This record gives sequence, C-alpha cells and structure tokens, in this order.
Amino acid sequence: MHLLSSNNRSEFLACPQLVRFDYVRGSDGFEPTLLIKGSTLLLKYVVLGVPTQLAFAVCNGRLLCALQIHDDGDDGGILWSIVEREEELNGIRGLARGEPLVVFLFNELAVNIAWNDFTTLGILDRLSEWAACATFGQVDHSTMMATTSPLLDRLHRRVEDDDVWLVLEIGGRSDWRPVRNHFITAGASSTLIDIFDGNEGNQQEQLAVWLTDNLLPTGVHYSPQIPKGAGTRELTDLLLSYEFGAVLIESKALSILTRERLPDRAKLKRKISSDIKKAFAQLRGAIRALRSGILVTGLKGDTLLVERESPAHVIVLVPDLELVEDRAAYGIEFIREFTRASGGFPHLLDISELLRVVQAAEMIAARGKTTTPMMAFDYYLTQRLEQAVDAGTLCIEVLLQFTEAETETN
Repeated sequence: MHLLSSNNRSEFLACPQLVRFDYVRGSDGFEPTLLIKGSTLLLKYVVLGVPTQLAFAVCNGRLLCALQIHDDGDDGGILWSIVEREEELNGIRGLARGEPLVVFLFNELAVNIAWNDFTTLGILDRLSEWAACATFGQVDHSTMMATTSPLLDRLHRRVEDDDVWLVLEIGGRSDWRPVRNHFITAGASSTLIDIFDGNEGNQQEQLAVWLTDNLLPTGVHYSPQIPKGAGTRELTDLLLSYEFGAVLIESKALSILTRERLPDRAKLKRKISSDIKKAFAQLRGAIRALRSGILVTGLKGDTLLVERESPAHVIVLVPDLELVEDRAAYGIEFIREFTRASGGFPHLLDISELLRVVQAAEMIAARGKTTTPMMAFDYYLTQRLEQAVDAGTLCIEVLLQFTEAETETN
C-alpha cells in the first residue's frame, strides 16, 4: 500500500487521470515508484493485463512522462504529466539506472487499490541523459498543450524507429496484488473497496457511499427498501434526505472482470446507453413512489424519514461520462420533460464528477456560517443543472473555483 504525499494527494484528488513518478523508501531502500490515477473502469483493464507502454520525451527542456493503456483493442488512451519535482526526477533516474520499478494504482477517490513490482527494465542511457538535463518546477499543464499535444499524437501513432519517444513495455501483467480498503459509515457499517470484487455493481455503489456519507450526520442510506407483496424491493441504490429535499442515486456499472473477452469502447457505449435509459425510468418510478407516501425502510427494517414535498435531485451514476455517445439525447428537451413528468431534477455523473460535486459542497459549506454540506450539495446540484441547460446536455464537467475576494455570508 502506498500513502500519497500531501502534494501528490492534492493533485490526485483534483485530476481525474494522472501519472506521476516518485522515489520512496521501500523494504530494500529507495525505489522508483510509478503512481497511476485513473477511473476504476480503466484500471480494470490494467489489472487484466492489456498492453501498456510507459514513455518519456523531452518537451521544451522539461521531461514528459506518459502512459498508454490499450483499453480499446489496439487503440487506447494516454495519461501524462510534465515532471515538476526533484523526487520525480530521482525516481526516473533510478529507473534509468536499472533499479526495479514499483507501480501503484489509484481510483477516482485517490485510494490505492492495487500494486505490482517490475524487475529491472534495463539500463536506459538515453533516459539518464534526459533526466540529467531536464529542468523542474511547477508548470501550468494547460499552457503546455500547444507543445505536448503534437508529441502525444505522435506517441499514439508511434512507429518503431521513432527517436522522439523512449517507450517501455510494462503491460501484460495480470498478477496485480489487491489493496482492500474499508470505510466505516456514519451508520457504523463497514464498506469495502476492492477492484477485484466480482460484484462490479456493488463496487461502484460503494464508491458513491464513500463520497456521500459525510454529507449528513446520519450518513447516506444504502439500498433503501419499499414494500412489495409480502416483502420489499429496492427504491434506489442510495438515498440522501434532509429537511429541504432528497437526492436519489441510481448506479449503473459495467461488468469487465468476468468477461471472456474484454469489450472495446464501442460495446461499452452501447451498453451504457441502454443502462442510462433504464436508470432514469427507475428514478421516475422512485419519485412517484415517494410522492405516494409509501413507507421507506433501511436494510434492517428501520423506518427512514424522507422529505417528499420538495423537488428531488436524481442522479444516474455511470463509470465514465466519455462513454455517453448521444449527449444531445440528454439535452434541454430531456431535462424539461423529465422535470415536468416527475417533478425531479435529473443529473448524469460519473464517479469523478460526483467527487467534484462533493468537493464543491464541502468548499461552499466551509465558507459559510450556517450552510451545511448537505445544503451546499443540494444548492450546487441546482446550479450545475443550470449549467447543463446552458450547455445543452447533462454530460458536462464542472469545476468550482473561488477568487480571493469571494466570501460567504450565510
């Protein structure tokens, strides 16, 4: 298990995808350490052994580090960063000297979920030369895009004799060691994050529990139940309720681990498209059930107090918003029709966006005098929906930032 430094943790919580080097003390002294932050869905492809390349290039006197993960057949995405700190350069120098590499995987919550060690990749003289000449220090990655984008495109189309990039094969390993993380909820129950859990729907639901449980002193209600015949059925996956409103979350995950053949992104997009339609239909039914005054209980049979009069926020939670192909289908007309028919406010988020919404709520509440995290969460979802209307789709990414002059008076 790897505990992130304060610098790395802040960055890993802020960036949905990232790759960083470090040079940390292990059981046999300091060792080159590769830290990979990505979506749970992407990391499943890594632990299942898809081809993966670690690559380096020089960009305006800085060292560019990239990781190409083939999660779409021969195609795939690239995670990258500009080396900023000396400990990163030290880790890369150790790698260039032939020292064994340790790799740690981090999910959307910046939680270490798996690790592996790689024997020496050989002496890398060219990398040693680049690291010796590279400058370091904080950099605005957005300002570097004009120079990094052509390099990353070149890596994507890489040919064997390309001397701009130094490329190392590190994929094909399916012997990753799990790091199992437990979270004790406000209701004193234990939730487990385990990337190798065969119940992949439960994996995503537990990530949502980790994110939302601290919004209320009573925590989030997991799998609330309503009567059905002689028994009960699930109202929705997660429920938050307080005096001014309620939030219902319906999670739709994608099964990867149990498949004989890993699906490409086209197949995942088709599956997630049908799942989203089903989820919004389920949430319409859940709102109708609440408006009818039906009894809602917890898994242990305890009665849950739910605010039913105020419009509810409903969230469909998916593994990755990039998989939503027909974004226009969730535009202004969909938002208006859903709100008119159900009386609820629709939202479409992935885990990274849910993290951003929770972070925004915590920031807003911290600046207030009477604003609670749940009040801020409710408020920010409303503001975010207005942004979605302006953008013409629910598939948006929103980042809250405060200027120094801004203060909260509530």
